[in-house]
Amino acid sequence: MKRPPPAWIAVAVYVLALLAGAQVRVATAEQQQPAALGGAVPTPAPFPSPVATAQGAASPAPRAVPTAPTGRRLAAFAVVARRIAFYSNRYVMEADGDVAITLGDGTRITGKTFFYDLRLNRFVIAGGVRLAAAGREIDGAAFAEYFDFDRAYFVPVLSQPDRWTFASGDYAHPLFGREQPGDTFFLPDLSGERVFLYARRAVVDPHQSVRFTPASIDLGPVYVPFPSYFLSYSPNEYFAQNALPGAFVDGPLDFAGGEHGLATAHVRYDSVDHVFPALELHQVGENHYLVVAANTLTRPLKTYNLEAYDRITPGLQFTAFLQETAFGHGFSQPLSATAFASYQMTAALPHSFLQLGDVQYYQSLLARPSTMSGGTYYYGDPSHNFVPDHPNTVSLTWVGFRHPLNGLPISFQLRSSFGATDDSLTPLQTLGGVTYTKEYYKSVGINLTTKTFTLLADRSGRHRELYFTGTVDKQRQYFSLPHHVDTTIATVSLTKVFNPQVTLLTNYSNVNTGDFYGAQQVLAYPPGASYFDFYTGKTLILSPGFRGFGTTRSFAQSLVWTPSQVFTSLITMRENRDFPKPLPGALQLVGDGLGFVNYGASPEQLDLDVRYRFTRVLVIDVERSYFFNFGGFERWTPQFSVQVEK
Repeated sequence: MKRPPPAWIAVAVYVLALLAGAQVRVATAEQQQPAALGGAVPTPAPFPSPVATAQGAASPAPRAVPTAPTGRRLAAFAVVARRIAFYSNRYVMEADGDVAITLGDGTRITGKTFFYDLRLNRFVIAGGVRLAAAGREIDGAAFAEYFDFDRAYFVPVLSQPDRWTFASGDYAHPLFGREQPGDTFFLPDLSGERVFLYARRAVVDPHQSVRFTPASIDLGPVYVPFPSYFLSYSPNEYFAQNALPGAFVDGPLDFAGGEHGLATAHVRYDSVDHVFPALELHQVGENHYLVVAANTLTRPLKTYNLEAYDRITPGLQFTAFLQETAFGHGFSQPLSATAFASYQMTAALPHSFLQLGDVQYYQSLLARPSTMSGGTYYYGDPSHNFVPDHPNTVSLTWVGFRHPLNGLPISFQLRSSFGATDDSLTPLQTLGGVTYTKEYYKSVGINLTTKTFTLLADRSGRHRELYFTGTVDKQRQYFSLPHHVDTTIATVSLTKVFNPQVTLLTNYSNVNTGDFYGAQQVLAYPPGASYFDFYTGKTLILSPGFRGFGTTRSFAQSLVWTPSQVFTSLITMRENRDFPKPLPGALQLVGDGLGFVNYGASPEQLDLDVRYRFTRVLVIDVERSYFFNFGGFERWTPQFSVQVEK
């Protein structure tokens, strides 16, 4: 069997491609000279004399004269100043003191104060302005550039007041008497806004990115200096894809990129590896993205993730997720390596879609070692044993769109699937002395959902209504091993909005599950099954009445309090009634934290969640749960779950 290449090879290839392909967009604009960019620029006619300009006559339409290519002229531009401040709440960049701007075609503008709105893609520079273009220099009071409209506006210092308009970068032939936008030289009021970073130099690629050097970044109580900071604000939504696993704290720093790529270094923290670095790389296009991530770069246990998406046609798309987990020192050959791969092809059909999926598991990517102990091969030491299993699952799923039900306030959605699971080395299940290494399954399901009903209307117009919704989901799944599983979930919800800061949600759900084996029910679910609880040191017997059928009834109430845009708290009280009776479980690692993993749902559970946005891009999230002494020892979860997210 041919095994896939290690993920570090894919990472290396991607890094080389990124570095080779992204340099054009981030070329330092202040170093570009007209003669070095596609040949010499034709010498334009000089500026009109102040006497002719003062007459105020309207200019005719622009004449066809040679100008710099638009692509170069409107490309990345540079800003240098004593102080550059970036306000992330407003996406506005401000510069003060000896401001110098160099456009992509070499045009240079200097002044005292500068503002650039990244979203509107326009800038204003004012105070002692000097425009150097078309082989001439002229003083002015203010200059504004509207990149999206390819228009520039200038207030020259002349004997009489005047305003000039430049079209398509033709600075040699100003247009006189043209009407200009009312907010052409508007300077935003940034009082009360917190500065996200300070810098001395910035290179702006309009609608794509800004590189600040050197940068002092707001990390809460202090500003921390960095050699540079790369800000990507591309409208391409695929830059938001994340391939890194979860962590308590994640500090990202974008350090390279362009219109189609982004490289981000991360400093992370979790309860297992503590502080460690990670790397994430993006390559995006209009219809596709590729994200590669390497986690815990300085620890023996490393994880490499790859996510890919391609919209092949408007009705056909492909997604993939690949993960390799390797244990080894540095980036040499690891002592062990496993992999997981998931592929999906989705095709649009009339009022539905069809999805083909393939899930592959590689328990050991490395070749079988020569060392053996107790009949088991291992790498390095017996803790890294060789497992040759390669289970895989292939499925074909059809999902219909949601449709109304005969004019009723209820909609329905149908689904079905067919699949097969195979593991030729280790049996999937043994029942009645028969081993099954391959199993086929098929399923059908339906979901019914009501529309949102307003039970109590708020006549005051303050939107403090009481809302009701309900859903019922039913599924039956058949297996080639003779049994089938029925699952029914019924849920009703009430939502009460008291004011914009306080919302109360209540939810009642009933979950019924039945695993039907017929005459072999006792063989599949033998009585007296037990497990050893390492937390209590006791052997616990599973409920003797459990034969594969269970019911969980849950009633939950949640209070959401949002006193401001930066603070949110969520309190949830959940009451569960299980049949058969639930049993307390051992303390286990759940995600990045420790928690109780029970057999069934605990009778009562209180969840607390607080989120605080302490900068424009960083949010701290603190969670903890209480289990009301379930089993005589389950009280608070052993620790707070704390995450710092971007």
